[in-house]
Amino acid sequence: MSITEVVNIGDYKLKSPYNRDRLLKIYNDSIKYGLIALSENDWFALVKRDIIKPDTVLSQITMLKEEAVLKVHRYKISPLTDGRTGTYIPDDSKANHRRNIKASNYDVMINQLFDIYYPEGYADEETEKDNLRLCDIFDSWLDYKCKKNGNKEETRKKNRESYRKYVQNRKIAVMPLKKITTVDIEEWAIDVLTEKHMTAKAFNTHKIVVMNTLVYAKKKGYIEENPWVKDELDYRRLLASPRRKPSSEMVFYPDEIEALFMELERGYEINGNTACLGLMTNFDLGLRIGELCVLKWTDINWKNETIFIQRMEDSSGNVVDYVKSDSEAGYRELVLSNSVIKFLKRIKEDSTMFSEFIFCNGVGARKTKLQFLNKLRRAERTLEYEKEKGSHCIRRTVASRMNASGIALDEIRRWLGHTDLETTLKYIFNPFREDETNEKIKNNSILTTNKNCLQLSSKIKVIS
Repeated sequence: MSITEVVNIGDYKLKSPYNRDRLLKIYNDSIKYGLIALSENDWFALVKRDIIKPDTVLSQITMLKEEAVLKVHRYKISPLTDGRTGTYIPDDSKANHRRNIKASNYDVMINQLFDIYYPEGYADEETEKDNLRLCDIFDSWLDYKCKKNGNKEETRKKNRESYRKYVQNRKIAVMPLKKITTVDIEEWAIDVLTEKHMTAKAFNTHKIVVMNTLVYAKKKGYIEENPWVKDELDYRRLLASPRRKPSSEMVFYPDEIEALFMELERGYEINGNTACLGLMTNFDLGLRIGELCVLKWTDINWKNETIFIQRMEDSSGNVVDYVKSDSEAGYRELVLSNSVIKFLKRIKEDSTMFSEFIFCNGVGARKTKLQFLNKLRRAERTLEYEKEKGSHCIRRTVASRMNASGIALDEIRRWLGHTDLETTLKYIFNPFREDETNEKIKNNSILTTNKNCLQLSSKIKVIS
């Protein structure tokens, strides 16, 4: 607070530890959050008589902000050793998708987080129904949707990120819901598609944060009619055509796999990092990294030489007993090749510390998804990849090699833990370089192989 000074407000002069701008902000915030319904002159008259205390009003405003922040903030707010307050906020630019922030005290932190989560301001659904905006009801809709659909935390984060990137701070977010028209929605869609060049699939993923929030608003009685009228919206000409990336960016070629294995083997020999052998194993298993890093010894059936996939590491780093989407397809039993069995036995023999998890460090702690991803990234940088390939390229490589070997598509779908075949088809690329592909085409041309086919047909007829 500043030194007590005489503040001129309208017809009043009063001594206050706050300057004029500060007092006006407290008054305006009091109106904004429904704490008072007084004129500016009447409010300052009561402040002068010490009936309204600015400190008390500030505490009430902070409490309202705290309630709003805690609805959406998923990280712990903690006191630090230096007396300040610290927490994390989502940040996709960071490897672990979060960023540390600090403030001088808890109240300052709440105000800081409020400005981050509610840059357009905040209105209470119960007290300001006539003036509600999309930004005011988004969090309520998200809670309702996740509860109704049984969505996991990762889905909630994706929806919130869609809102932050494509709706927040735009006109449609801060307009009163009752004034939003189909034209306003169309203009929002046109602006987003012009800026971002999205495919229909991508836009359909993000548009639900507007479309379904408006459905929710109608159900709650905040609007009489939903302005999202599909037949009247005209933005399809702006949707980008899907572009399939080249195989060289999506899979590991045989020579790349060989070089990567040599580097991972070297890493394991140096420090016993089991993530190295885990990544090599995954070129047979084709698991999501979140599934790979939580495999347990009890998942292995040594007699049948199979492994059961039944859990994963979620976006918060916790081990959860479900796989992606928690669909039946995600739970699957995979046969272990001789090479994978050798890797697993090697880990078991080399381990000096008991752990229920297969891939762990020297003290028995489980290797995390982030540690696997970092190990792959460091190995690729050592090999001087022009463009780094992520862990999903391993899954695509497995699917593509299985397809090239003639394994049925439905079996590849099951192996990857996909629900539908359409998703699996997007994982299949040419797993060989151009020269090797050309050689295969030459060796398998009809003119070259037809006689062999005839001979095989003749043998089959004789047998039958």
